[in-house]
Amino acid sequence: MASAFGTKYEPIMRSVLLAMSAALLWAGCSDPKSSTGDQASKAATAMARWRFAGGQALRGHSNAPALRNVLTLPSTAGVGSRLGTNLTRFLLDRIPGSPGRAVEGQLYPLVEAVLENESAGEVTDTEWVLAVRGANLPVAALGQAAAVLPRPTGSAAPSTLTTNGWWVVASSPAALARSSAIPGFVPGGFGVGQFDLPRILGKGHEDWPAVDLSLSVSNATVRTAATMDFAKAPLGELEAWKVPNEFVRDPLVRFSALRGAAPLLEKLEWTRFIVGGERPGQVVSWAQPEVPFRSWFGFPVKDIPSRIEKIHQDVKPFFGTADQPGPYRGQVAMNSNKTAVVVGGKQMACTPRVVAATQGADSFLVVGFFAGKTNSTKAPDELLSQIQKPNLAFFEWEITSESWPNWNVLAQYNQILLGKAPNPPMARAHRWMSSLTNQLGNTITQVERVTPTRYQLNRKSDIGLNGLELVALTRWLDADFGVIPGRPTQLPPVPVRNP
Repeated sequence: MASAFGTKYEPIMRSVLLAMSAALLWAGCSDPKSSTGDQASKAATAMARWRFAGGQALRGHSNAPALRNVLTLPSTAGVGSRLGTNLTRFLLDRIPGSPGRAVEGQLYPLVEAVLENESAGEVTDTEWVLAVRGANLPVAALGQAAAVLPRPTGSAAPSTLTTNGWWVVASSPAALARSSAIPGFVPGGFGVGQFDLPRILGKGHEDWPAVDLSLSVSNATVRTAATMDFAKAPLGELEAWKVPNEFVRDPLVRFSALRGAAPLLEKLEWTRFIVGGERPGQVVSWAQPEVPFRSWFGFPVKDIPSRIEKIHQDVKPFFGTADQPGPYRGQVAMNSNKTAVVVGGKQMACTPRVVAATQGADSFLVVGFFAGKTNSTKAPDELLSQIQKPNLAFFEWEITSESWPNWNVLAQYNQILLGKAPNPPMARAHRWMSSLTNQLGNTITQVERVTPTRYQLNRKSDIGLNGLELVALTRWLDADFGVIPGRPTQLPPVPVRNP
């Protein structure tokens, strides 16, 4: 239920965003990497290598009309500078021995140049090289910005050169020599890359993959291809699909399915509150239009009554009682036949619930937030049949313009449950996202298992992002800027009733 997302929800959203930002904005080129070797050899390999066409090129990309339109909307004004600021802070927070945000203004011009212009580069644990190509580059400011970045002991200043329209800067003369191998694009490409997320994102992300990424445009569609290599298998066995077809009803704005999910769900503490026992091996999710709370998550499980009772017992402390409220707003109740747990209360925008559902010999726990259109027709077989592929681990189809409001309202509702004021809708990135109504169409994502530790992602979309990623991006962009002077960040406390 919504409350179960609790304190774990925001960190997950931030982690998703950091990975996505690295993937889309620090895209690097393929480079053979070894899974063995000592720490010294690992330090010499690239944690990030990239070539990116730059914002100017994307805003003028005639073969990607939806992407171009999204990047040139009037509401986009200021969002790019906010992205540059957040990425600058991201860098400063992770540079060993960083001088901190006191030099944010000095580093920002270099980050801005990389985002706006064609760029390429390589970063290892000990060296780095960066190349930018563009007209009228502020070379003096870029040189001052590069001086903030770490350099080997004894290197008095970054090494620079200008060649064939490129301005190149590196941590040392030896690193500067590596700039001759600037990677090329695939046909129609605007970003290629290789980046090692555990090394880029640091402690706490050891289970994240190393990713080879390619971004391109074909038939007016953004194509995303990524090979993801994990240190250990992220998912379990890909057992036969169990989908609650009877309960997935049209009209739909999103349908997704993941199998082999148990190891992943075990790492997410909040999932135990909504499944009441051993983590299931599959998750199916779907959403309907018109009311943003119309989102559902289905888990195939057994022993429904005992799970429902366990969910009730685990969730009660979060809500307390009518006389002694807990940290979350609302009250929780279980029905007498142990088939549902529901959260309700005054001024509740929705009624989160976990309910039992049966379909033939299979039983499911279905997590929902609002009544759906149960009298409508079942989802088309053409959609549900898309998951019937031998090695498919994850599938998602969505109408992105209609999917992001579902994710956004859950994120906002989570803040309200915690007693926090939701992010203001007038925040800059949120306003930009809100202007994308009717701008974004179908996004289709497929992830296939190549080996237990290697997965291949392929996506067709308008801008490269799905609805959840779009919400995560805008919330991250507004994170340090969403507070409005005089506007409270906490909601008034829930009144305690006298017995």
